[in-house]
Amino acid sequence: MGKHHSRKLILTLRIIGAVLLVVQAIVSTLLIVSLLRIGIFEGWIVGLAICAMVVFVGVCITPLFIKHKSLIVVRIICMLLSVAISIGGIFALRYTDAFDAFLGKVSSTIVSDTPVDEGEKGLTERPFILYISGVDSRTTVDNPTALSDVNILVVVNPGQSKILLASTPRDTYVQLHGTEGLKDKLTHAAMFGVEMSKATLEDFWGIKVDRILKVSFDTVVDVVDELDGIEIYSDTAMNLKSERRSGKMCYYIEGTQTVDGECALRFSRERKKYYTGDKHRGANQQEVLTAIIQKLSGSKEYLLKAPEILNVAADSFETDLSRDEITAFIKMQLNEAKDWQIESVALDGDGVYDLTYTHESDGPLFVMIPYTNSYEEVKAKINEYLKNE
Repeated sequence: MGKHHSRKLILTLRIIGAVLLVVQAIVSTLLIVSLLRIGIFEGWIVGLAICAMVVFVGVCITPLFIKHKSLIVVRIICMLLSVAISIGGIFALRYTDAFDAFLGKVSSTIVSDTPVDEGEKGLTERPFILYISGVDSRTTVDNPTALSDVNILVVVNPGQSKILLASTPRDTYVQLHGTEGLKDKLTHAAMFGVEMSKATLEDFWGIKVDRILKVSFDTVVDVVDELDGIEIYSDTAMNLKSERRSGKMCYYIEGTQTVDGECALRFSRERKKYYTGDKHRGANQQEVLTAIIQKLSGSKEYLLKAPEILNVAADSFETDLSRDEITAFIKMQLNEAKDWQIESVALDGDGVYDLTYTHESDGPLFVMIPYTNSYEEVKAKINEYLKNE
């Protein structure tokens, strides 16, 4: 009777072990194929994973064909490891599938009018400029003529691990690209599309913008919440009511504090509490953007969650960054764990009322005439970050 039960136990363990090995092998294979498809990790890491899977399956298959009861412990260990590997593989597949879905959404967003120089170095190998155009949350991001309340040039220098956030206020009085006569508010350039805003900034600063990221303010809420909040500095104590449906009250102290998505958005939109109004709002927007970059790049936990984080916000932004470029950046950060130095500058000027190109019939509107010294300082800083040394 004892021998019968022993043989039955061994047979049961062999069957369960075989099923678990098959499941684990299928999950592992799907994961390896997914890793090869998205290309985040180096080839040798994927190759090592393939070798480990083959060796593990090979080692664990052998005891299944040997009936000796002394191998029961080995079979149980293999079963437990198969379960653990399968569970880990399923979670990893969720990550890679989210990344693939995000990249699929990215591929169908902005199509830039600027031709790509195929002979040019990749964005991880040279300094480049990303233009962030932030549209009001009350306007959907896919509205091609949505006014741009945020205009930040992100100058990235991978070689020096440095990022410059250069803000041009929405009311800056500029010559819209391709127009003559009256100047206009920078924000009005977006009435002709984000490419017009990009070209106008290129003319104004005498630079070349490489890529565009057009976002709605709702993106801030989604991303910050996925990051479990961000740390910001406020130079003013104030209580502000959220502009979203929740009507949540946000309490800010003078100093450093952690805020969630709604309060990060409210902080980045406030201007009435400040003497300098929109200028201070621009500084707050840079503060929030800096905090997001630092938290996302400063921890592999959040970097590995990047596809899920970006997928949540994918419907709230458009970009002409390619699938390969986004993958290359995540791959670079995973491999090198760069400690990015982030600096913020903003154009300053004098507020006046003047006629504008797009609203001449409405009479004089509030615009900002840039101070010459501020313009020269910001331009010099942009050029400094573009040096590939």
